[in-house]
Amino acid sequence: MRINRTFSIDIELARELKKRHNQSETVNVALRKYLDFQYSQAIEDASTRQLMAALLARNDIDETMKALLLQILTK
Repeated sequence: MRINRTFSIDIELARELKKRHNQSETVNVALRKYLDFQYSQAIEDASTRQLMAALLARNDIDETMKALLLQILTK
């Protein structure tokens, strides 16, 4: 089921969207990705520093690896 809504967006976005074949689908895909991102970030979207910080916070990481990660992150 579909519903029409009116929202204000930046003019640059509106111009880019106008170039798309299926504007509604483009907006649907973008919103689904944005809303899913808020609840669970995909590991592919994380930066290298975020991944290193997450590893540093784990308990099952070797102390040598933690020291190396800490050294890199504090540069």
